Amino acid sequence: MEKTIKLGSDNMKSNIIKTDIIMLTIISFIGFCFEDIWMIFRHGVLDNRNMYLPFLFGYGLLILVLYYIFGTPKNLFNKYKIKGFKKYIIYFLISMIIVSIGELLLGICVEKFLGYSYWNYSTIPLHITKYTSIPTSIGFALVITLFMNYVFEPLRDTISKKVDKIPLIIVLLMLIVLLIDLFISFKTMYDNVGRNILWQIRFR
Repeated sequence: MEKTIKLGSDNMKSNIIKTDIIMLTIISFIGFCFEDIWMIFRHGVLDNRNMYLPFLFGYGLLILVLYYIFGTPKNLFNKYKIKGFKKYIIYFLISMIIVSIGELLLGICVEKFLGYSYWNYSTIPLHITKYTSIPTSIGFALVITLFMNYVFEPLRDTISKKVDKIPLIIVLLMLIVLLIDLFISFKTMYDNVGRNILWQIRFR
């Protein structure tokens, strides 16, 4: 009986790991598409976003960390009995603060260690340094709040029902590929002291 319980527990842990890695991969792809859409509207440019593969690892990691710390807007701070629209406002504000801090840290670190500006918001009103701004943080926080409220849990539930059939080694290889792409891409930017542009389509 104890052996059966242990095997069931191990299988559950394995499925959670597989679900999270697949979620991270999907959200990293969504983040890649989201950034390119933003770049089309802002600069009229579609490109590889400095990566060799169409995944932005930071987006997937950010959303998973947000989920495990704060949950989704629907279940935020349930133990404190915060109800109604207040949950969404608080979640939005938390997301906005995290995005702002994350952009500042990433931008400053890239400039310090790679020697160039990863992006520049200086032309955007209400910018806080060149790496973050109130309008962009509001936009990102709104998208995150809507995604976490309407998409995250249904997507995660769908994946969790199917991962039992997927070998753990396959999912781990997916994660390894994403990490290798992240490392190689940043190594290329370090060597170039600039962006890693592989392809680019200009619309204006």
